Amino acid sequence: MAKGVVGKLTMNDFVIICSGTNDIDRNYSRNAFKNITTFIKNVNHTNMILISVPYRYDLTDYSHVNSTMKSLNSKLLKLAKIFSHVSIIEILNNRLLFTKHGLHLNESGKELLSNQLVLHIFSILEEVIFNPITLEWYDKNPQVNASSITRSSHTLNPISCQLPTK
Repeated sequence: MAKGVVGKLTMNDFVIICSGTNDIDRNYSRNAFKNITTFIKNVNHTNMILISVPYRYDLTDYSHVNSTMKSLNSKLLKLAKIFSHVSIIEILNNRLLFTKHGLHLNESGKELLSNQLVLHIFSILEEVIFNPITLEWYDKNPQVNASSITRSSHTLNPISCQLPTK
């Protein structure tokens, strides 16, 4: 059934692939990358957006999982450069965007990622001017200003996003 649905997609549609650290944690990152690459090659009639694998703040920087995650993200970035129908959104790896335990994005992190995704899709479809509206909302976590996100080529790099300082 999935093949049938994907086969009907056009360049006005999007497939979003969001990878996690479970495969990396179990040493399946090569297999995961191979599967993503095969899928991208086979489904070249629609837009694909890859989302980078998030950093694990519950582990040390030099842990096997975090070093493998960096390598996988580098490979995913290369895929976005090779295939014209593929782009990537890099998750901003800032500790303020993750839960206390450090494994998952918190509400601010999810909000930023969803804003990046919407802006990225609109920029590809060229339906709106790339001017995000920042909404005020109550949160115990710091707010993130996504208004400075820019898109160049096939990548959306969140490094230009600014976290407000207190």
